[in-house]
Amino acid sequence: MFNTLKFFRFIGAPLAIGCVAAVACPVPGAWAQPTAASSTSYPGSPAFYLDQGWTEDEAQWWYYLSQGTIFMPYEWLLALEQAEGTELFASSANMSRLGFLVDPKNAEYNPDGLPVGFAKRPLTQPEGAFCWDGNWVGFGCAACHTGQVSYRGQNIRIEGGPAHHDIELFQDKLGEAIGATAGDPIKFSRFAQRVIGQGVETSPDALGEAFQCFVKRRALGRAFIAGAQAQAPELPTASGFGRLDAHERGVNLFLALPIAEARNYVPETAPVSFPATWDTPFFSYVLYNSSIRQPLTRNVIEALGVQSPIDHSTLLADTIRHGVNVQNIAEGQRLMMKLTAPAWPDALFGEIDQDLADVGSTIYAQQCGECHQLITPAEDWTARTEIENPLIPLEEIGTDPRQAATYARRKVNLSKIGGPESIASYEAAQLVTGKIVDQWIAESEDNAALAKVVNQGRPNEFIAPLAYRARPLNGIWATAPYLHNGSVPNLAALLVEPGKRPKRFYTGSWEFDPDLVGFEYASPFPGAFLYDTRLPGNSNLGHDYGTTLSPDEKAALIEYLKTL
Repeated sequence: MFNTLKFFRFIGAPLAIGCVAAVACPVPGAWAQPTAASSTSYPGSPAFYLDQGWTEDEAQWWYYLSQGTIFMPYEWLLALEQAEGTELFASSANMSRLGFLVDPKNAEYNPDGLPVGFAKRPLTQPEGAFCWDGNWVGFGCAACHTGQVSYRGQNIRIEGGPAHHDIELFQDKLGEAIGATAGDPIKFSRFAQRVIGQGVETSPDALGEAFQCFVKRRALGRAFIAGAQAQAPELPTASGFGRLDAHERGVNLFLALPIAEARNYVPETAPVSFPATWDTPFFSYVLYNSSIRQPLTRNVIEALGVQSPIDHSTLLADTIRHGVNVQNIAEGQRLMMKLTAPAWPDALFGEIDQDLADVGSTIYAQQCGECHQLITPAEDWTARTEIENPLIPLEEIGTDPRQAATYARRKVNLSKIGGPESIASYEAAQLVTGKIVDQWIAESEDNAALAKVVNQGRPNEFIAPLAYRARPLNGIWATAPYLHNGSVPNLAALLVEPGKRPKRFYTGSWEFDPDLVGFEYASPFPGAFLYDTRLPGNSNLGHDYGTTLSPDEKAALIEYLKTL
């Protein structure tokens, strides 16, 4: 399908793949860089799986489903050593240190034992635009939308829950490993032996040329991002574990770096938590600011932001040449429609005090029910059609405004590819994704029928309200930390007067606290990331609902929230 495409053209600039990871290149001096990681802080598999509407086979299929994204050749990742020593970069211990979910090998879906969300796809370029013909690896949806918590040695998998990984730490460590391999002939020799040993048809010399090409593209990409950042008015805010400024980063990788347009670069200062995905196929609009209406176009723009190949010279043409796997995206969205929120696991965390929860239900109706639609575990999911999430204006909700504000004001210049000199980034996204989805629908009646099922009549519409949504709170216990930017570590802290919430705390622990309903956060541990609410995008103010309740009322409300 992709053999004849030239996805990117040079316009005096490096390709998007110049940033080795599927994320923006690191910028020296970014706020709050993470400390060195340790293998003792993160759990691996096996895990206890809750009943969320999926079979084991469906979950495994979802974990390794490719959207068409890429960040490096697949066999290279398997063969690459860490920067220091000979331990493989893709080892379970290292991937756990970076916050990824390590799963056992699965002959059908994960034969090489990569973490959840690492998806393989073939890529062949006749003109060598990506330096390597063969299998590539990229991030699938499950990488950011599969969660896990630990409690007293037991791991509990949360399908569709927020991931815990630190993409920025991953990209830094991957870059170090690639650089060390490129600069050390002995290290490269071991790398080459492993690549060829996997059955890849190449020679050490040819592999060396391809690897150096890859390293050069990466260096060009880093130079471009560093130069653009040098002209920016502020530093990026480091995301840390479980967060990402997906919009700013995605636009940088999609409409700044590939077309060498430094004016389209914006520092990433609005990191947000990876959102839970149950219920989302039925939301009238998705994202924290309720800005995208159609499921398919939303997922296509996400794939493009995570570096699915595309020929930028065709963005404004009648037919766009691209490598997005719309079929997989649609099939994945259909499976997501079956996903239910995770129920509180009594057998692991202890039984809910039902009498206390009954008191809390009344408090919920008074304090939360006006904004957060109530969805209970007993609801008939087959009757689900559409969920309208109330939008709360920024000045009313009082939480950090940057996600909604940066999304609304971001402009891009597309003159280098024959487009307008100024267009809202979300309007450009609507235009491109609409064409890509329409092209796929036109390919067959089956495609059109599947699109009808997953889109449920919702048109392609991108908007930019200066507000945040109030989503249903079912499964809320499994989505810590709280607020859209992950600035409040647990539910107990969310019910504290905003000015008295923790101002600095640690993220990266997977150990769950059933009483506070959140992760361990108060003490530093090996590999911890220090979250500082004073930095841009990190404010934990606002959302003061329930903060004037008595301690007993707060306890009752939290107990009720566990039942949703």
